[in-house]
Amino acid sequence: MLFFSPMKPKTLCYNALRSKGGFVVSQLIQDNAIYIYFQPIVSIRSAKVIGVEALMRSHDIHNEPLSPIFVFDQAKKENLSFQLDKYVRTKALEAFKPLWEANKDLLLFLNFESHLLDRKISFDDFAFCSLANTFGIPASRIVIEIKEYQIKDSDHLKQFCDFYKDRGFLIALDDFGAGNANFDRISTVRPHIVKVDRSLVFNVHQNFIHKEILKSIANMCFNIGALVLAEGVEDEEEILRSLKLNIDLFQGFWFARPSASMFDKALLDEKITYIGLKHTKNVKASMQTKERLIKSANTYTHTIIDTLKKNPQHDLFEFLKKFEIIEAIYCIDAHTGIQEGNTIISADTNEFFQPARNGDNHALKEYFYITKESKRGNYLSQKYISRASGRMCRTFAQKFAFEGKEKIICLDLKVQTL
Repeated sequence: MLFFSPMKPKTLCYNALRSKGGFVVSQLIQDNAIYIYFQPIVSIRSAKVIGVEALMRSHDIHNEPLSPIFVFDQAKKENLSFQLDKYVRTKALEAFKPLWEANKDLLLFLNFESHLLDRKISFDDFAFCSLANTFGIPASRIVIEIKEYQIKDSDHLKQFCDFYKDRGFLIALDDFGAGNANFDRISTVRPHIVKVDRSLVFNVHQNFIHKEILKSIANMCFNIGALVLAEGVEDEEEILRSLKLNIDLFQGFWFARPSASMFDKALLDEKITYIGLKHTKNVKASMQTKERLIKSANTYTHTIIDTLKKNPQHDLFEFLKKFEIIEAIYCIDAHTGIQEGNTIISADTNEFFQPARNGDNHALKEYFYITKESKRGNYLSQKYISRASGRMCRTFAQKFAFEGKEKIICLDLKVQTL
């Protein structure tokens, strides 16, 4: 997250700044009142810090902290955005050099004022290459962070990214999901990393909509070979839910606040180990829960199948009352996928969500064709929105023989949305 302040905003001396007659930014540079903090970026699966993000800090003549947003807004007013951006970038690389010399695998996540791309400034003039050479830092260790939603010209954005990727730099889309983020730009730019904005990561373990959006972003990124980084994590449950979605890179206060000095490695290693062990424990618990669910579903289905074999006219609604977890029951021809008889459902439906009826075709549904080909003869689907009720469910399908024909009985099982 670009220049995210680790402290609550203090009262700023705006009057004192205004008294400088519009030379605030140039004065900050002249007084060397701009300095760099670093915040670590960690990989849980690799159990280490993989990089740091450089964050600008500054203060006024009274040594009061200035909001970075205010400073860059002021730079726009003074027409000094490009100069300030390059100055901060120089300071960041200078501060990063000793960290890189101590760990040659460390990445520097480097921000820049993305809106400047719409000025059609020469790519070379951004000086990423020349500054990297000046400080002797390989391009492959530098991640250029871009706020794509600040850039109007998609073609120019792609050209900029291609230009620096060709020179060995890594590209990250920053604050993705904030502002007017454009999903198409992930496939257009093909970044190495997508940093998901804090607004989507916040409370994701209790927000089903955010979880699904985050899942969609992660799936899209994986399909083009990009890594996903969750920004601004402040709660361990946010991290654990993100890990469950196969997101592995994290940055936020839970791990460490930005600091002018190097982070406490021992404490950070302890946190990484802790969250890694807790994730492993959750995965094992989830597997055990799934195994218990399959075992229970097997019991339900065989009870129903045995009853139907004895009495084909038996009222299946009885089983919805007996097994509260079952929302719907229906039967399919195992060869054609055609439903035999109407769905028996416990939930109320409306005009939009309607249960499948006799003669409906299920041949293209995953739980049908996997069950049909499975050696075990059954299958438990992933969670999905039921077209019968509009609620979240899983389908357990079991193949069985009845009156010389192969059939598949399907149970829609209720699940919680979180």
